[in-house]
Amino acid sequence: MGPEYYLERFRGWLKANLLPAAVLIGIILAVGFWFAAPVFHGLLIGFYANFSFWLLVLLGIVVVVFLFSRGYRRPALAATGAWIALLFFFLIFGGALEQVRFYDSLEAESVPEIPETEGVRFLPLEVASRAAQNRANEPRVALGDFEPLEREPGEPLGYVAPRVPNGGFNVFTYEQQGVSVVDGEGEVETLREPFKYGEGMSITDNVNWKLIQERFWVDLTDPYYSVDGEEVLMLVPYLKYRLSFPVTIPYWAGTFVVHPDGEIEDLTRGEIIADERFANERLYPGDLARRAAESLAYQNGIWNAWVTRRDVPQIPDIDNTDNEMPYLLPGGEGPVWFTALEPYGPSNATYTMLYTDAHTGEYRIHKRPLDSALLGPNRSFGFVTNAYPDFQWYRPDAGGGTGSIISLEPRPVVRRDPETDQSVLYWMLSVTTRDSPGVNLTAFVDSRDGAVTGLRSYEEVLAFARGEEVAGAEVREGGAAPESETPQEGPPPEGGEAPAGGPSPEDLSDEELIQLLREAAERLEEEPQPTEPAAP
Repeated sequence: MGPEYYLERFRGWLKANLLPAAVLIGIILAVGFWFAAPVFHGLLIGFYANFSFWLLVLLGIVVVVFLFSRGYRRPALAATGAWIALLFFFLIFGGALEQVRFYDSLEAESVPEIPETEGVRFLPLEVASRAAQNRANEPRVALGDFEPLEREPGEPLGYVAPRVPNGGFNVFTYEQQGVSVVDGEGEVETLREPFKYGEGMSITDNVNWKLIQERFWVDLTDPYYSVDGEEVLMLVPYLKYRLSFPVTIPYWAGTFVVHPDGEIEDLTRGEIIADERFANERLYPGDLARRAAESLAYQNGIWNAWVTRRDVPQIPDIDNTDNEMPYLLPGGEGPVWFTALEPYGPSNATYTMLYTDAHTGEYRIHKRPLDSALLGPNRSFGFVTNAYPDFQWYRPDAGGGTGSIISLEPRPVVRRDPETDQSVLYWMLSVTTRDSPGVNLTAFVDSRDGAVTGLRSYEEVLAFARGEEVAGAEVREGGAAPESETPQEGPPPEGGEAPAGGPSPEDLSDEELIQLLREAAERLEEEPQPTEPAAP
């Protein structure tokens, strides 16, 4: 019996069992695709996020093929040219159209006065990260991305970061070892309960891999954490896309709640907003809050956004930090995403502020009148530097930079002016050394005139933010410095007081000492010199 005999028998068996074989192969392919779905997710979600464009492409192909099949050559060629032109239009203007449609969907409430803040975030991201890194002493564990964390009502916001496997082998064999929590004052707490599906873990144990298997046609946002005592839950909001003719726009559809033991809850937007476990907590994705701020540039159409530039705001790139707006702030009824926007161009003023309810996603906009724009966040750095000219401010240069003092993260604080009873926006900056896990000085810059109020202790900062009169508040109008002082290296001593006086010359590098002498000489040249008395 030759090969032909066995081939004939196989054909006979296949003919008799074609349907069961097809079902079996379909099941195998379906299971394989489900298991390996995350591999294809990035590519396919890109098609889904722009499904209106691809529907247009498919419709054009169907029309052209139909015309050619019926012998309508000239109409087919005309349709092909028209469709190609339309596709080029989408490629050029598609992103701008999405911004226009996203702005149209905001339904933002306009507020006539700057909404008051109900609290502060005392620590900037970099300081909180250094404080946590200084306490990380497990070689198999590294700290992931830091996210803002709401604490008890009335307390400043803190930070939380996942404790992820460290190293090429550990990512395959080790679990995420809980989280590291930094409270509002910089105290670090480690919660070590491991996550079955977590961040930094490879292949099937990675939380994104598992969540994509749970729900494929969604766009996952960055995970963050809800901490209630010793209980830690990972929250991963996800986005879907809806047609807003002729483009698609993203919207928050729901949130995955991941428990350390591997349980996964898939809650819709309405379900998680109503869930008592997350009452008044951050739920709305910060990515959408930033996209809403970006869409304000298109409030008067694409032509205005690209050409005439009337009332076109832009999000500033904040100096000295990787933590960009929107900033999460405590609010009276829950946290809010805050974004300050500057006019398009070189201006450093703030004239539009977008407030996004971080729990429900509702928007409010405050616009300043044209003749009363306020100082922008980046401009506040210069006022703090001018107010304390004797600090050894860090200045980057080709040799690596001189000085070690730096101011970080202008966060908004709104308090009542006791004289005018109006809401006043201050930019709150933290002054510290480049490698310090503590804050040496907190400077509040009045956005109206640039007056700087310097506060030393944590308690003074909270009192000032609440609108109270602080006895130890030092106001330096117009950046004038009444006396010389320089923050010391390292964290402030217990109680929040920063040491006065400058570092010893022996502690300075040659470059820093030269820079110090140069600045002193420049100040002496600028001071008025006494004149000789006139001869009698």
